[in-house]
Amino acid sequence: MPKTIILLADSSIELMPLRLTNNEIIKKYAKKRGKQPSTVILDSSYHHKAMSKLPESKKRGRPDILHFCLQNLIGSPLIRSNPESIEIYVHTINNKILKINPETRLPKNYNRFIGLMEQVFSKKVIKTNEKTLIELLENPSIEELIVDIPKENRLIFSSKGSLIKLPEYFIDYSKKDLVLIIGAFPHSYFSENILRSSNKMLSIYPQSIEAWVVLNRVIFSREITIL
Repeated sequence: MPKTIILLADSSIELMPLRLTNNEIIKKYAKKRGKQPSTVILDSSYHHKAMSKLPESKKRGRPDILHFCLQNLIGSPLIRSNPESIEIYVHTINNKILKINPETRLPKNYNRFIGLMEQVFSKKVIKTNEKTLIELLENPSIEELIVDIPKENRLIFSSKGSLIKLPEYFIDYSKKDLVLIIGAFPHSYFSENILRSSNKMLSIYPQSIEAWVVLNRVIFSREITIL
């Protein structure tokens, strides 16, 4: 079974930026949750007014996108049928990388998911019965994680890429290891280090569509050509 690495890139999830921790909106939100402002995750649903002047503000504060993507991914037949052949990485907007065990059962409830992610950023690792479920990797580079897979087998999906037909496109890769790179952010574009990681950018639809829709189409296409 070929390896499949899924990289959710520039994911719009981060702890509260230091410059916002003294903002009254943020302090009130954190107090309501019984937490320090620096330990809560930035979420535009609650913090839109406070975060409006942040750099790249339109690309930030959307952890719900990651939640949707991970729920769709981990529940897929591609993962369930052969978890040992899958690696899942979440690359965040501020260049942190989380490794997620494909057999992890993530909370379906959004607020519980946010609480879990806050624990990950605080504790660095979440384990159960000595099994690592989610880990915040120490100073990794994307290249280190995917170095064994040639650039032509690292596929970035973007509406700016070359238009392809799914699932036909994946037939040629049915026996090859692949990296599937999907942006988990609402607006703007991939960061330079993501763009450098691949020399192949593909589009599955001529217009921009939601990350989890792209993810579902891509993993289904991979699934039916290798299982």
